Amino acid sequence: MEISVKNNIEIIDIIPEKLDIDKSIYRDFIKSKEKYTWRITYRFSDLLINSNKNIKNKIEKPLREIYEVLDFCIEKNLSFLKSLAPVSIKPYYPSIIKKMCRVSSIFNVGPMAAVAGTVNEYLASYLLKYCDNLIIENGGDLYIKSDRDLIIGVYLKNPHFKNKVFIKINLKDKPYGLCSSSSTFGHSLSFGKCDLAVVFARSSIMADAAVTALANSIDKPDDILESINHYKKFSGIKGLLIIKDKKIGIWGNLELVS
Repeated sequence: MEISVKNNIEIIDIIPEKLDIDKSIYRDFIKSKEKYTWRITYRFSDLLINSNKNIKNKIEKPLREIYEVLDFCIEKNLSFLKSLAPVSIKPYYPSIIKKMCRVSSIFNVGPMAAVAGTVNEYLASYLLKYCDNLIIENGGDLYIKSDRDLIIGVYLKNPHFKNKVFIKINLKDKPYGLCSSSSTFGHSLSFGKCDLAVVFARSSIMADAAVTALANSIDKPDDILESINHYKKFSGIKGLLIIKDKKIGIWGNLELVS
């Protein structure tokens, strides 16, 4: 399969009230939006960044940097890219990569299971110097720092739930990650049969790694309760949502709304 890679960074201004770039997926995901929004494409990333300040000219630097960091680690250690299990942390790994490896090992997945969350967190660590509220969407995985609660639409291919469920989250003006995974659509590798798994966590890296493991744990509807009881015990996880066939399970600081 040939993958198209965009080597030049493209940043497009978007009117927040018209975030319907691709309604068949997730791009109208947040009902209440900040003033400024951009769509950014670079190499394997297709991002949407939403902020209360105009930070457009601040985006390119950290995005190039995190790709340079990832390229460096992959070149030094090819198993970092391909491993489906945790990898050992090398002394020369930058701090963001060491965190990526530590967190992915907690959930017994490879480091690249958390790559979207890692990109989000690295960007946010730089961009939050210049804004107060920030939402980064990366392939459906979110980094969120907001001074108000948000309602987020999550897309799924399940006829029993009309293609989308809406989740209200209480943010308390702290940064969080909200990541999703599915075995029925999307590009992420999944070994389960989950229609949709969502993890809300204190870190976008944790949310990304955990949701991969959570989705892998679901083969049938009866697995939902056991998986929620298991993953809610992890420190840092604040909410869980699982949908399989006609059944839905939800726990923590997540609320289903219409």
